[in-house]
Amino acid sequence: MRRYLWLQNDDAAVADWVAMQNARTAEHLTPLPQLDGFRDVLTEVLGAEVRQLPVVRGNRRFQLRRGANDQQFSLWVSDETGDRILIDAATIGSPQDSITEFCPSPDGLTVAWAMSSGGADWMVGRFRNVLTGHDSDDSLHGIKWPAFAWLDDERVAYMSWGQPVEGQELLARNDDASVRLHVLGQPQREDVEIYRPDSAAWSIPAVSEDRKWITVQVNDGTTPAHVYRQPTTLPGEWETVVTGDGPDGVITVYGDETLVLSFSANPAGSILAYATGGHRRVVYEAPQDSSIADAQVIGDHLVVLSHPLEGSLLRIQPLTAVGSASSPVEIPIALGSTVRDFGGGRDGATVLIDIEHTGGARRVVELPIATDRETLAQALATDAAEYVTTLVEVPSKDGTLVPMRIVHVAGFVPDGSAKVFLSVYGGYGVPYLAVGYDDWHLAWLRAGGVLAYAGVRGGSERGEDWHTAATRHQKQNGVDDLVSCIVWFENNGWSTPRSVAVNGMSNGGMMVSIALTQSPELIGAAIPEVPVADMLNFHRYTVGHGWIREFGDPDIAEDRAVLAAYSPLHNVRPDVSYPPTLVITADKDDRVPPGPHAYKLAAALMDVPAARDEVFLRVEADAGHAIGRSLQAKVDERGAVLAFAAAALGL
Repeated sequence: MRRYLWLQNDDAAVADWVAMQNARTAEHLTPLPQLDGFRDVLTEVLGAEVRQLPVVRGNRRFQLRRGANDQQFSLWVSDETGDRILIDAATIGSPQDSITEFCPSPDGLTVAWAMSSGGADWMVGRFRNVLTGHDSDDSLHGIKWPAFAWLDDERVAYMSWGQPVEGQELLARNDDASVRLHVLGQPQREDVEIYRPDSAAWSIPAVSEDRKWITVQVNDGTTPAHVYRQPTTLPGEWETVVTGDGPDGVITVYGDETLVLSFSANPAGSILAYATGGHRRVVYEAPQDSSIADAQVIGDHLVVLSHPLEGSLLRIQPLTAVGSASSPVEIPIALGSTVRDFGGGRDGATVLIDIEHTGGARRVVELPIATDRETLAQALATDAAEYVTTLVEVPSKDGTLVPMRIVHVAGFVPDGSAKVFLSVYGGYGVPYLAVGYDDWHLAWLRAGGVLAYAGVRGGSERGEDWHTAATRHQKQNGVDDLVSCIVWFENNGWSTPRSVAVNGMSNGGMMVSIALTQSPELIGAAIPEVPVADMLNFHRYTVGHGWIREFGDPDIAEDRAVLAAYSPLHNVRPDVSYPPTLVITADKDDRVPPGPHAYKLAAALMDVPAARDEVFLRVEADAGHAIGRSLQAKVDERGAVLAFAAAALGL
């Protein structure tokens, strides 16, 4: 693959090649009759007002909102004086610059916030005075996913990385990880390092609600594996709460006990409480059919979100001062509804739930946390009946039953004519079956298509064992699951051959690319987005070293042989007729950099004589991996994806 190595360069030759590919793709897409229709629907759907989960501090409520047809989310604050914009996204930079993180101080007078330029993971942190609406002179550089953690109203901990030299942002390995402490008013160069991991590991600080304890969760790759704590008085010795192979992630410190979400013993998840000295007890044990997705302490209650195959489940149980539990309330959430996030309201007396219904509006529901089950369930229900979500189980190559959700208009009867847009992620224990729906998918339904979401191994649809069943040397299991989901529609009378367009982003883009190179004859259209494509060198770039636990180590011969067998870039065959393929990426993606991955994959496919006229590359300018796209950029990009799929399938 050395012939494509030049595509990693940041030079005029690559810029010219990208411009040529974008022009060629636009020449293909612009005449498509479906394109304008999809853009019109997407402008309506994506341009609707959205309000994300608010954060409450004292008598103030902070919330990211995007008004109708606004290009980006702005940060609003609400208090006794009313609602006002605290940080206006229209004033912070270009339309592709965005607010990526915010965290108010305990007194609600200062907001630590981070801005990404052009969707890059590298961010700049700032501090805004809530009363004046102005930023201080403080600024934080060298941060990715900063995880601001206020110890009090003047001190904030954050995760820091060593910045690459200019011009190497898309290639240089990210190292020099640490947790540092910033004091308001002092220059960043005076920030004190309070924790440093043994290697370049994600080290995520958090502070208990009572501000007595600071914790650091250290990941093995992307898997939480170690938890440490000490009093926020600092400096002191870090007490080891738990250390091992994980997954073990901190929830918070409640009273004197550190609550940990653990999958070490129970693949569906357990909530464990660790007291000083290492004493451990079980607070909650999840049943095998209801794997825990998230858990938080709100006031004196433990709130657990799970994703059974038939929907989702919120479990609320009171905690006494020592952390014991009693009288839980369980609220089932039906198929077709997605819990995007949840958190605590004022004084921990209410629970805030960010919920979205397929085909309906996204909204934030606030309810007293002690409300009875019936009232909670009624508040989260929807009467929308325009679209129907069903669950099927698909036999995979080895006989394993793989869950898949299918969404279609009410009254639809399969007659062999379905045009299916199948989405996949399939990695890192993400419960994609429950969270895969995105509002832009609605445009496919309105055009008469069918949506599907593949809960392949590698996710957490059946707990941590489901995740590990498609990691490292077993990654092929997840690919076999995906291929089985693709052919299910033909085998069960929903569609004719090659009537499924398969789409995925990031790890999902990798899954689509593997399926494309292994089973091209089964796919109607392939749309891998920001894909990991070079499995033999992924660990050399930016944060790729954090994926070794998931995929294996290319520097170990046994792992390298397995990776080489399915690496999309290395398995493009010159004698194959590939289906219509649109590779999507972004020029500032510093998580899965385009040069080593998407550019090379697209070039290799376009070098196949029988596929040259069917393979296209679209590169979004001034954009990153998954954040920062303006409303117009999203409309244009999503319109391209859907129009390409529709044209390939004949929708």
